Amino acid sequence: MTSDIPNVRLDGIVVPELVRELAGGRDVEPVWRNGIGGVTFSIGAGAEYVKYGPPHSEFDAEPEFARLRWVSRFVPVSRPIDHGTDGVGNRWLRTVGIPATSAVLGQWRAHPEIVVPELGRALRRFHDRVPLDGCAWTWSIADRLASCGRSADVLGAWPTLDPVVCHGDACNPNFLLDASGSCVGYVDLGRLGVADRWADLASALLSLGWNFGEGWEPALLAGYGIDPDPGKQDFYTRLWNLN
Repeated sequence: MTSDIPNVRLDGIVVPELVRELAGGRDVEPVWRNGIGGVTFSIGAGAEYVKYGPPHSEFDAEPEFARLRWVSRFVPVSRPIDHGTDGVGNRWLRTVGIPATSAVLGQWRAHPEIVVPELGRALRRFHDRVPLDGCAWTWSIADRLASCGRSADVLGAWPTLDPVVCHGDACNPNFLLDASGSCVGYVDLGRLGVADRWADLASALLSLGWNFGEGWEPALLAGYGIDPDPGKQDFYTRLWNLN
């Protein structure tokens, strides 16, 4: 998994011709660079966004498109428009923009006392509102171990499952906040699927240290409304770090 520390050095990025074509004459601005060689571009001052990058397990546009279409019936997400590949195999996904700011950018990075409890509340809303019934995808322990070529016993005994539909990458940047600090959208749902709720909680808690420093875990758990579970947190953190 890539670090959640925002990469703000976006100078020198050449806008791909395909992205310019999708923009249709509107302004294009790179707004995020990830650790796998991909870039997200804003089109028309945030009216649309295009995720563009090389083939990688962390970004597969077609299944992410399908997940976004399904989950958009239950929670606010970036509504998908279209997706595809360019002439050299790079993948792209275009979505409608949400008028909001990532929880780790701008003013919010300096106000974890506001942001962190809301991250917990927002993750709980996601888990409560997205129904297990009808979800066609899993984010199971077995699938994740298989995807990284690890044996079933590499992490020791598996904890009892408390299933919900997980975001799949519940790290802090993937929650969008409005001007009041309320979460109004979720992004980067390419791994959405049924798993234990602590699969999301572990990555959200791990992400706090990268983005806001140490000591904020109790605030996120209080916002979510759950007691600490050191065993599950440790297990799912180790699983996360295997990928």
